[in-house]
Amino acid sequence: MDDPLIWSRAIHFAATVSVAGVVFFHVFIAAPVFGKSGDRESALVALCARFAWIAGSGLIIAVLSGAAWLVLQAQQMSDSPLQTVFSDGIVWMVLSGTDFGRDWVVRFVLAVLLASILPSFLSSKRPKPPQLPIVAALLAASLVGTLAWAGHGAAGEGVEGTSRLTADILHLIAAAAWLGALIPLAMLLAATDRNEVSLAVARQAVLRFSTLGIGAVGTLLVTGLVNAWSLVGTVTALFRTTYGQLLLLKLALFLLMVSIAAINRFLLTPRLLRWQETAARHPLRQLRNNAFLEAAIGAAIITAVAVLGTLEPAAQELATG
Repeated sequence: MDDPLIWSRAIHFAATVSVAGVVFFHVFIAAPVFGKSGDRESALVALCARFAWIAGSGLIIAVLSGAAWLVLQAQQMSDSPLQTVFSDGIVWMVLSGTDFGRDWVVRFVLAVLLASILPSFLSSKRPKPPQLPIVAALLAASLVGTLAWAGHGAAGEGVEGTSRLTADILHLIAAAAWLGALIPLAMLLAATDRNEVSLAVARQAVLRFSTLGIGAVGTLLVTGLVNAWSLVGTVTALFRTTYGQLLLLKLALFLLMVSIAAINRFLLTPRLLRWQETAARHPLRQLRNNAFLEAAIGAAIITAVAVLGTLEPAAQELATG
């Protein structure tokens, strides 16, 4: 864990997931529910400002951490001292001559394009071009999905390699849709006032997030199984290798998140829908706190993913060990 490459990867993953999550939350949850509320314009203005701050900061951190990742990766590939990575043109060789470098360039362009439309997209002023939310969602999905080319999924060939890479892309997008949207959801719930109109907004947001979460969790399970099968291979490798053991830890954390999400869906959400104003404050507060808790667990999962990307897959480790 003292390897700076691991931390640059973790920070980059977290920032990218956060940016994509804000975009997805705004497109599929916040904008639709506030659009139906009519007289909640001031709350929408405040939330849009916060969302813009998170997305803008996330993009800056993603670019800076991505640059650090590039430099550290170039150093590792060349096995050269850090000070010679620039002087000997190693960074340029990695950018122009490796799949990792070309993917980095594509992702940088996507980040710039997304940054160029974020001010308009997250502005509370109307009207907006009707295609803007679609463009923003596609750019966000592309930005987080192209992280797959920086992982083990890009190493395969043929049908197996294509299926693994596709699973990785879908896995990353689903993670952003669920994990990345947790903080915006918690912010929306925290901004809910003690009146029926405000509660109606919160209820619709929770219901929409629940639907989005169910789809994301299902996608994560299926794609996670595909990745585990190809990278681990056997139960023995799962328990006897560092990669497999860390993957088990990631799975345990994921199941903990699913357990909290199940409590939200089947216990707290029905209470929020059923109870009126004063009584609804309790499940509302619990849902907000659980969203923050899930986000914290998700940060631990992202750290595990960052470490896994630097390790030899379990199947290979067991075969060579």
